[in-house]
Formats: sequence, structure tokens, C-alpha cells
Amino acid sequence: MSKTSGRKKWEREEDAVLQERVGRVMFLDPFGDPAFLPPADVNENAGELVIRVELPGVRGNEVAVFVQGENIEVVGEKKRDSCGSDISFLCLERNFGNFRRTFETTGCLNMGLVKAVLKDGVLVLCIPKCEEQRGKRRRVMVATEEE
Repeated sequence: MSKTSGRKKWEREEDAVLQERVGRVMFLDPFGDPAFLPPADVNENAGELVIRVELPGVRGNEVAVFVQGENIEVVGEKKRDSCGSDISFLCLERNFGNFRRTFETTGCLNMGLVKAVLKDGVLVLCIPKCEEQRGKRRRVMVATEEE
């Protein structure tokens, strides 16, 4: 096996770890630098695609949502609780620090109308679907050119 083919296999395995497709959305972590990836659920109904991201302890001013093309990116920082300077932890399981989560959407979605609401530690992103145009019959006006 050559070094090139071994590297390609490793890259494919890494891509499988970094990308997970669920229906209309692909979860991406192209940067590999966040302290943690907050867990998310994705569902859809007749009118919209809904992404719920768990962000307990994060305030609205500590999170930002960006839309670019078909991608939605959630970035922010979860700050550590101030517990004082004279303590020592016996167990520390919660995640703190910077986070970034990117969702690549597919299908007919109106990315210009994305709404984000942070409530009870859950960021809810609602992306309205476009009205499906395929299969609909519509009349096309015929223009005439005058000579």
C-alpha cells in the first residue's frame, strides 16, 4: 500500500467521524478546533426544517448564528461557572469553552428567513421550506417580437 492510498483512507475515515448525515442536514466540523460540539436534533414538518441545539448555561449574547449559502453555523462560548479559587474538582464532566456546529442543508429551503430562538438552554432554528414548484402546472406567457 502506498502512502497516498493510506492517507486517502485515513481522510475518508476522518470525514466519516466529522460528518454525519441526517435526512436533509449534514452535520459538519470542518475546522476541528472547537472545545466541544453541542448535541443537536433535526426534524421537519410540512412547512419547515427545525434544528434544536442543546446549549445549557449559554446566554443569547454568547451565541451567534450565521447563514451562508446552504450552511447554518452556530458558534459561541459557554463560560465556566465561577466557583471560587479555593476549590478542587473531584469530577468535572460538563463542557465549557468555545463551540461551533455547522449544518449543511439540502432541498428547497428559504435560508433568508431563518429564525433562531434560545429558550431553556435549547437553541431552536426554524428554516421555512420553499413552496415546491416541480410538478405544478402553470401557464407561461408568450411574448411576441414585432418586426
